[in-house]
Amino acid sequence: MKTVSWKMLIGMIIVIIILLIIIILVAAALLLSTGNPPEGEISGVYGLVYAIESALIGIITGAAEWIDYIAGQIQRLSGAL
Repeated sequence: MKTVSWKMLIGMIIVIIILLIIIILVAAALLLSTGNPPEGEISGVYGLVYAIESALIGIITGAAEWIDYIAGQIQRLSGAL
C-alpha cells in the first residue's frame, strides 16, 4: 500500500479550504442579492465585495504597522550595537 506524501496531503487540504471559501462567498452573494439588507448595508454582490475589501484593507493596514514596528526595532537594535 502506497503512502500519501506530505506535500500531496497539504495540497489537498489547501484545495479543499479554497473550495469551501468559494462556496461560502457564492452563497453569501446569493443571500445578499435575494433579501432585503439591514438599514445602511449594500445589497448584492457589490455589498459582499465591499465587505471583503474593507476587511482586506484592515488586514493590510495592520500588517504595514507591524512591519513598520519591526523595522523600527531592528533600526534601534542595530544603532545600539
